[in-house]
Parts: sequence; structure tokens; C-alpha cells
Amino acid sequence: MTSLPTPNWPTPLLRLDARRSSRLALATLACGMTLSAWAHEESMAVPDAPGWRLGVAGALADVRAERALPSQKMGGYLLRGDTGVDRRDSALEHVVLEAGWRINAQWSAYLAAGQHDTDPAHAEAAWVRYQFAPSEVGGWSLQAGRSRPQLGPVMTQAGHLDSLALMPLAKRLVTDGDWIDDGVQVSGQHDWGDWTAQVDAGVWRGRSFPGSAGSAASPVVHAGLVKGDWRADAFVALLRPEGRGSLVQSSNGVHTHNAPDCSSLLLGVQCFSGRSQVSGASVQWASHEWPITVQAAYWQRHDEGTLRSVNGAADHTGQNQGGWLQALWQVTPEWTWGARSERVRAQMSLSGAGASLLAQEAALTGSAPLSRHTALLAWQVHPLVALSVESGRERQGAESVSFTSFRAVFRASTVLPGF
Repeated sequence: MTSLPTPNWPTPLLRLDARRSSRLALATLACGMTLSAWAHEESMAVPDAPGWRLGVAGALADVRAERALPSQKMGGYLLRGDTGVDRRDSALEHVVLEAGWRINAQWSAYLAAGQHDTDPAHAEAAWVRYQFAPSEVGGWSLQAGRSRPQLGPVMTQAGHLDSLALMPLAKRLVTDGDWIDDGVQVSGQHDWGDWTAQVDAGVWRGRSFPGSAGSAASPVVHAGLVKGDWRADAFVALLRPEGRGSLVQSSNGVHTHNAPDCSSLLLGVQCFSGRSQVSGASVQWASHEWPITVQAAYWQRHDEGTLRSVNGAADHTGQNQGGWLQALWQVTPEWTWGARSERVRAQMSLSGAGASLLAQEAALTGSAPLSRHTALLAWQVHPLVALSVESGRERQGAESVSFTSFRAVFRASTVLPGF
């Protein structure tokens, strides 16, 4: 299974409560049963011939655990500081409506809107793309608008509507979920015999975490190499957040995709300004002879700058890193076994007159490695619907929480000819 983007700062379109959201997802599932298999990836969501591709996808999940998972709040790590989403109380994991338009051989466009849990509905993607005339060995394209910076399929697609229900810890730690931003990206591909090289270079507004509302433009470069069963990808991004806010403690106990306001120092808010360098690498083996896929991914975010609050300021350096190893085995066309092992950790330092107080406010003194180990059994009950059960355990310091997840994922699309 693959994933769709989840934005770090939504554009409100409408608001639905949890009960209405669940009904919407179930109604969408009923409608989607008459459609063809859903093409998830943004580049695949645009038809090859002039016309439209309309798609819908979603997931309902029931997570059972005795208490909140450590990954809900990510205590001891410098993120937005809110309480996170308690997945035990969430039925609607994610629902997405998408439309891809092929105007002609050169021009295409894509729009996607989605909703997570009880968050407001939001625009997940809105871009136009120009495809330059391809050669025998490759081609180039130029894309502008809202999208996910391309990091390679393993890292870009990991997360919501993925094989497993919970967002990978490393992606949560480094970019606080899926990375969505507005910008321009040039993409190219070149073939050398059995080898295929891919490159993406973009400039983005840098407003999504780990950027901020006051960030300068952020360059992102990705390179990938494919041969036979193997694929390797790596990326690097440089962000310059100016006043990236983090709550010392959540004032209302709710989850938010928006960073606290740092236009003026407020009680209960810490603000980081400086440099955030984000990078990662992944390797995938997808056998053409065996129904097995193995992935490994590594993420890191290096922060260097100033952390301040109403109680003081200090020089801050943070090294956040982690990754996962995942294997999926399609035992039969309908049944899939899988497992994922994850671990993240952070090393942070504060120096200056207000260092001790700032560290206590942000609870950085309690930072400890966080791990998660999950086993999966999935059943493709219908070409459009998959049911799965997961069993796992999260551990941070002395805290250990076991969980079980029951999940239904649906995907469908239809192609309409051009007008």
C-alpha cells in the first residue's frame, strides 16, 4: 500500500466533527465500490491521455491501548509542543478526494483535498506541470504549486494510507508528519542501459515544519537510482526558520497543525530561529521473482540557532535522527504479512543565561530514545478494500505501551475522457 500527503498547516475548507467524518468516509466507500483501482501517487493520478482522473481514498482505524502511546506527544523532542492526536479516540484516519487533469502531452494539473480525524478539511495538493519533449533516454518536467517535495517514494509516501496505520516515528520527529509546501520543482530522469537515474530540485516557501511563517525560501534536492529489484534515494533540504513556535504546554489540550505565533513573545511559547538542515536516505528491494518488498530509511534534522521565551534565550543545537526497517510478504494475492521496526533519538544542547529554564520549559531534560515494533496481517477483501490488524509496542525510557489496530483502507478512481 502507499500513502497520500498530510499537510503540516492546512487551508480550512470545511469543518466536520468525528461522527460526520466517519459517515462521510463510509458513504465515500460505498460510492467508490463502482470505480476502478485507485492510482495513489500524484504523478500517476493524472491520466496518460487528455482527460480526467477522479479518485477517492480513505482509512478508518480503531487503535486499542491501555493508555496514550508515547508517540502521541513525542515528549522530550522539540516539535510544536501540542498534545498530539490520541489515535484511540479516532475513527477517521484520513480521507482524500483528488482530481487529475491531462490537458495535452505537455500540460497537466492535479488537486487533492483531505481530512484527518477531526481536523478541518484542507488542500493537500494543487499544482500544474509542464512536461518537456522526452528523448529516447529520459525527460524533464517543471511543476509549480502545492505539493510534497520529492524525497523518493519510500520516504515521500510513508505515513498516512500506508501499509501501517501509524506515522513512522522518524518522519514525525524530523518533519512532524508529511511535508507539504508551496514551491517550484524541476524533475528529470535518464536511462543508462539497466540503470535509471532520477533527480528533483526545488525551491519551496519553507512555511511547513521544520520551517516557519517567517522562513526564507528553502532549497530541496533529491537523487534516486534504480536497477532491477533495487532502488536507492537520498535528499537534503536547508530551511531557515525565523520564529518557529513551540508550546511549552498545550493551553487547551488539543492537537494542531499550526505552529504557535512568534510575532511577539507570549507566555507558554518558545521560539526557534536559525538553520534546520534536513536529510535522509532510503533503500528498497522489491523482488520481481518473490512477493517480498524490504525497505530501510534514515532521517535526520540538525537545528542550530537561538531558542527564546519570555523567560530568557539560549543558543540551541539539536540533532534529531531515526529510521525504520520494514518487510512485506504477499503470501497470496489476498493476504500480506508485514513487520516494521523503528527507532528515533535526539541529542540537544542549550547554552546561555536562560538555558536551564528553557530546557525545563520544553521538557528537553526528559528526552529519551523512542522505539516502535509492529507486526501486520492484511487481507485484500475486495480490489478496492483492504482490512488489516496490527499488533505492536512502543517504548520510551521506562514507559512501554502495547497496542492493537484494526483498520479498513479503501481506494478507487475513474477516468473520464477530455471534453
